[in-house]
Amino acid sequence: MKRVDTKRRINRIICLKDEIEGFVKYLGLDERMQELKILEAWKECVGESIAKFSRPVELKKNKLLVRVEDAGWRFELSIKKNEIISKVNKILCKEDKKKIIKEIVFI
Repeated sequence: MKRVDTKRRINRIICLKDEIEGFVKYLGLDERMQELKILEAWKECVGESIAKFSRPVELKKNKLLVRVEDAGWRFELSIKKNEIISKVNKILCKEDKKKIIKEIVFI
């Protein structure tokens, strides 16, 4: 573990959110936290009935892979793909405007 210069922190106001995010990243949990956020955002974006038949399984380089139970639901979701991408990014990126998900692949 890297030693932190405590003298720099004395009498200095720090942002707890930034410190926690840095610690999570240091532990290597930042990708896992993002995956959990995506799971929650998925339910909110597509609704509970569709979420029963589809589930995000992997996020690779801004591409979200979603497992869908049957071809009918896959077709329905592919029609609404752009709308879903927009909704998921809106939920995940409340503070900053970057896009986490640029593409969705239904498998």
